[in-house]
Amino acid sequence: MAYNVEVKKNLAMPRAKVFAALCDFGGVDKVLPGALKSCQLVGSGIGSVRHIELADGGKVSERLEMAHDNSVFAYSIVANNALPVENYFACVTLADDGKGGTNAVWSSNWTAKGAPEADIVPMLEGLYTALLDGIAKAG
Repeated sequence: MAYNVEVKKNLAMPRAKVFAALCDFGGVDKVLPGALKSCQLVGSGIGSVRHIELADGGKVSERLEMAHDNSVFAYSIVANNALPVENYFACVTLADDGKGGTNAVWSSNWTAKGAPEADIVPMLEGLYTALLDGIAKAG
C-alpha cells in the first residue's frame, strides 16, 4: 500500500539517539514544546498508549505498535478528535547515513475524515517535519 504521507529528513545525530527519542513515547512534549497541553502515558513498551491534549484542546490517543532494532518505530491512533483522519498508522524508519547521522523516513497511512485528503497531506508533512526537527533540537 502506498503511503498517504512520507517525509524524509537527515538528522545530524546517531540513530540510537533518534530512536531513543521516539521511544520516549510519553515525552512527545519534549520535541513539540508549546504545542501540547498534556501527555499522559498509560503502560510501558509495546501496547502503551499516550493520551495527548493539544494546546488548542484537541485530543488524540496513540498506541505504540512497534519499536525494533533502533531502526523501526510504529504507532497508531486509537482515539481522535484532533485530526481529520481515521484508520491511521504511522511508521518511522531510521538508517545510518555513514557520517554519524541518521536518515529518517516518517510515513503514514490513513483515511481522510472531515477534510479533503489534499488538505491533510501538508498538515501531516508539517507535523512530521516539526517532530523530526524537535528531536534534532532536543538532541
